Amino acid sequence: MPNRDNIFRIAGYPAQEVRFAYDQCEVSLYQVARLEELVDRAALLRDDPVPEPPYWAHLWIGARALARRIAEREDLRGQRVLDLGCGLGLPGLVAAARGAEVWFVDREASALEFVRASAARNGFARIRCVNIDFTSVDLGTTFDAILAAEVVYEPRSYGPLCHFLEVHIGPRGVIHLTDAFRSDAQRFFSELTCRGFQGERRPGREWEEGKPQGLFLWAFQRSR
Repeated sequence: MPNRDNIFRIAGYPAQEVRFAYDQCEVSLYQVARLEELVDRAALLRDDPVPEPPYWAHLWIGARALARRIAEREDLRGQRVLDLGCGLGLPGLVAAARGAEVWFVDREASALEFVRASAARNGFARIRCVNIDFTSVDLGTTFDAILAAEVVYEPRSYGPLCHFLEVHIGPRGVIHLTDAFRSDAQRFFSELTCRGFQGERRPGREWEEGKPQGLFLWAFQRSR
């Protein structure tokens, strides 16, 4: 809410509202305002010891591409969807706009505060925010779809991530992943295939810092 200086803040961060619209689907999204002021790029380039930037606060191209893919689906009523490593939660918010019950999962509590504010702004009531590290927690339920935008970047997490997806996707569910080439993810996709999943890949493109950036959108389902 606004403070006495009339600055709107969420989880202690200055916030701004933006609109996402695609294929007759439109949602409001709260972002961190003036995000560049929170990142000391020069220090990072020098490899100086600085606080970790709030990566969750950046609206990654994978999240935008996945949100467009979900927006293309006309009706998700009656489905339960998980937005994994949700950050600002754009793909999950689009799924909620399409009628789904959506669980948002992230290890950063501040990210979930932004998601709650965005959901309230859009009037979405059928949402749940869960503050966990997916590498070590079982939610005890399954989902019709799992949305995972650019979560495949840390090789040490590949095994736990594959296990989490295998345990939490329903028998006929679909795992939607985006790969924006932040790291070599081939080992992850190979392991998911070995666990009985078959993936379909299509190329995508989003603009970032004034330049077109390529990425892949994957859809995995159980093959056996």
